[in-house]
Amino acid sequence: MKVATIEPSKLAKTGQQYLDLLGSQADWIARSADDLKQIRAAGDGPLAKLPEKDFYSFLESLEFKRGGVAHGYYKPLMASLTLTEIFEVFERFGLSREYTVRTLEAKCSGGSCEFEFWSFCASNCAPQTERG
Repeated sequence: MKVATIEPSKLAKTGQQYLDLLGSQADWIARSADDLKQIRAAGDGPLAKLPEKDFYSFLESLEFKRGGVAHGYYKPLMASLTLTEIFEVFERFGLSREYTVRTLEAKCSGGSCEFEFWSFCASNCAPQTERG
């Protein structure tokens, strides 16, 4: 992964755009827990500001599918980060603020998003289907 400044125009604004981004060779999005550790270690941005306990609580809640984050709990971010900084964390996954808001208060369960406070669920939660 390349830790770089994020270009807002490249962020996914819809579920389909997120799936397309995950299917691309984009090397600027966090696709794994190791990528987030790398971003934090770079010392730049909101992940570096999080207390270690909160960072690892957030990290351990994440589920990655099909090349990107599909689900997690954002509550560990709430105590230490501003709303703008929380959106910046989601941007590291390739999610625009607009799309992030649509993913909130849902968890990935059995291949679909179901209501749950403090959670988020992206479009790659659903199983990949073959196109004929």
